Amino acid sequence: MQKLIGLITLLGFSSLVNASDNFVVSTKIYNSEHLVSSPTLTVSPKEEALISVDNLYSFALKLTPEGESTVNLSTKLEVGGESISPSLVVELDQEAKISVGNTALSVIVKKL
Repeated sequence: MQKLIGLITLLGFSSLVNASDNFVVSTKIYNSEHLVSSPTLTVSPKEEALISVDNLYSFALKLTPEGESTVNLSTKLEVGGESISPSLVVELDQEAKISVGNTALSVIVKKL
């Protein structure tokens, strides 16, 4: 019985630890300097998050923590017939921007 209680306690603690490892990624997607969308995603480290809106755009990202205050974002964005796949090292709570051709992406990452 003690082993069962210990296992349940350990599983509960693991759930709490994993919940605090999530991040919120606020994005702005631009095409030809026009704001297309500004989705906000809650993501777990090293798991791909994907959002797609009909034929308007498709956005995927994978977040990997790099330290206490930075994360690495591997992204793929398709909008307006263009596709970009930038990787960014982003400081938490700081806006990062990248643009290629007519496509631009702005992100702010916060830890939950």
